[in-house]
Amino acid sequence: MENELRNRRNKGNVNIRSMLDFVMGILYLGAAVFLFFAEFFGLTLDNFDIAYRYIFGGLCTIYGIWRIYRGLNKEQF
Repeated sequence: MENELRNRRNKGNVNIRSMLDFVMGILYLGAAVFLFFAEFFGLTLDNFDIAYRYIFGGLCTIYGIWRIYRGLNKEQF
């Protein structure tokens, strides 16, 4: 009985963590799209050099893909 309750609780935690990873991955990819296409949206980010925006956007893309992969794979580290 106790073992069954613990397994159910762990499964719930894995599902919540997977959903969080998936949503955060989508948000990171959204931030990357925003950084890559800021001029297309009519925004001028004068504080950031274009090279830094592309570098940070690339890092957000890589990390967002990793979070989505981890969320879909349901392997928690």
